[in-house]
Amino acid sequence: MADELEHLCNRNSGSDDVLGLNRVADWLTDYFSPLEVPCEKIELPTFETMDDTGTLTLHTTGAALKWDLQGVGKVKKHRLLLNIHYDTVYGPKSNFQECERYDGLAPNGQSELRMRGPGVIDAKGGIVVMRWAVLAARKFLDLSNLDLTIILTPDEEIGSPASIELWKKIAGQFDFAMLYEPTLADGSLVSHRKGTGTFIVLVHGKSAHSGRNFHDGRNAIVLACKVALAMDALNGQRPDVTVNVGRIRGGAAVNVVPDLAVLRINARVSSHEDQVWIELRVQQIIQSFCEPDSGYLCELHGGIHSAPKSVDDTTTTWMGLIQQAGASIGESIHWKPSGGASDGNRLASLGLSNIDTFGPEGDLLHSDQEWVRLSSLPRKAAFTVAVIKAIGATTVRF
Repeated sequence: MADELEHLCNRNSGSDDVLGLNRVADWLTDYFSPLEVPCEKIELPTFETMDDTGTLTLHTTGAALKWDLQGVGKVKKHRLLLNIHYDTVYGPKSNFQECERYDGLAPNGQSELRMRGPGVIDAKGGIVVMRWAVLAARKFLDLSNLDLTIILTPDEEIGSPASIELWKKIAGQFDFAMLYEPTLADGSLVSHRKGTGTFIVLVHGKSAHSGRNFHDGRNAIVLACKVALAMDALNGQRPDVTVNVGRIRGGAAVNVVPDLAVLRINARVSSHEDQVWIELRVQQIIQSFCEPDSGYLCELHGGIHSAPKSVDDTTTTWMGLIQQAGASIGESIHWKPSGGASDGNRLASLGLSNIDTFGPEGDLLHSDQEWVRLSSLPRKAAFTVAVIKAIGATTVRF
């Protein structure tokens, strides 16, 4: 498993690296061939993004990969989705391109073998765990009353702008989804997740020579900074809402009053009420800074693209089954909320109950120190097998 993970992570599949995504998709098609079912490559639609000049551009991504394993039993089947993404946050120009193994310090103070590398837990380690778990489940379990589908997607790290259309089409086909994002650093599985989204503000001013005609200009960067301060002031107004002013871009020659600035703000919310509140407040702030008579105009784009993921009664029932499955193999399952978002948010918003942290253990994802605890790879695969066994044995329709 460690060797396979190293081979996979040494192949770049940054979210914007379409050639890399295609190469990794081919590798994954071969990697999952022991399932002995055909891989369906689903071409995803193009999507728009806004660059730092305020221009909308069309982008393509890799294919979604889909394998269907259909049960043959006469009883009513459970429909189970296993999913994770194969893109990473590390593009081809990143300095973080290869894996290395090293000795780390386990929580009990003993030495443990780890691997550092791009995507080792977010989320290529989850791919390896999933693949071995499904092979084991097919070999050792009776899956006749289960319809099991595997889907790997290429764009989760940028908010699933293309694969969301796939989720809208097929989410209703399943009873439950198991996603292979990593556990939290202490090994806990995630219960609630915050919603997230990016607001993009285009601030238009008026260009002018900074010496000869300075007072004729309208400085878009200065107004964007005022908007940013107003956005930052939203922090602390609701306990579970955070607003991060992430980027301001604008200007060119320093002797020109800049006529355009692009401001990007990331927001995190814990409830539908929080989402409604932040969307309203952001709109009010933008309106307050629009001064067409004074030569300024603000445009708002984007918003919350992943709704908060809460725990309803159905999910609570699934969590109980998962804890029992873990106990059956000596795994003690603990739950914690997370401020991060995943495709679990998007699937939940479409009505599909899911738990999204069946991946391996590690930490420091999205950094060049991202690492995985190698001993967790087979343990987490065995845990998945136990969960699939429990789902296959239950006659309850959730």
